[in-house]
Amino acid sequence: MERRRTGKRLTNAGLWRRLLGVYTFLVIILLIYLPIVVLIVFSFNDSRIPGMPWRGFTLHWYRQIGENDVLVRSLVNSVIVALVVTVVSLVIGLLAARGMTRFRYKLRNTFTGFVSIPFVMPWMLIGIALLLLFNLAHVRLSMLTVILSHISFDVPLVAVLVSSRLSKFDFSVEEAARDLGASPLSAFFLVTLPIIAPSLFAAAIFAFSWSFDAFYITHFVSGSEVFFPTWVWSALRYPKNLPVINAVSSLVLIVEILIISVAELVRVRDEDASETPFM
Repeated sequence: MERRRTGKRLTNAGLWRRLLGVYTFLVIILLIYLPIVVLIVFSFNDSRIPGMPWRGFTLHWYRQIGENDVLVRSLVNSVIVALVVTVVSLVIGLLAARGMTRFRYKLRNTFTGFVSIPFVMPWMLIGIALLLLFNLAHVRLSMLTVILSHISFDVPLVAVLVSSRLSKFDFSVEEAARDLGASPLSAFFLVTLPIIAPSLFAAAIFAFSWSFDAFYITHFVSGSEVFFPTWVWSALRYPKNLPVINAVSSLVLIVEILIISVAELVRVRDEDASETPFM
């Protein structure tokens, strides 16, 4: 009798797990992927109003992307800022990650928490705080202020991603290289850097994506410069721009999905490799 009750409870538990899995799958599909599919599909609709009925297939809105000088300039500015921010964030974030994992000191946990603060702060508050800081310092809002602001939230991202890899890294390999005559800098570039390179690559892609898409902070510190997120925000006020916004957003979305997918594959492979013991 007891065995039957136990078997029944296990069956009910399995049923609830399956129902929960189906529910999670439907929520993800309906709330995340369905809007993306709708956006891409209606970017080919031959109508200025993104809705039904379907008016026909067209590439007209994609051709208009290159004809919009402001849009092209916003894309170029966003790419330039994202590239500069990514390079600077990789350098500073890598140093921070080593400080979070390589050394032992009293304020290590405090330093780690300090680096992680931007993850729990609303980006709108960060944008307002940076705007006040630049105003107090009498710094004119420009592309430079955007770069400095994006570095403030990209560095913690890189530090956290790289530190997760360095936490599994055997630093005795680096010490062995130094025992064989390598300088600290040579040991890092010849031993440590090649091993953590996949994590750096993944961190670079995520940092680039974060910088390119950052709207709140860019909106507060961009001044008269135009960037892709702020252009989309301003263009949405005019219904005639909706088809072009759908088209350029679809292109950016597809490129970012591909890039982030590559970064995630590299990160997962790097974690799997880090769990493989040295022979």
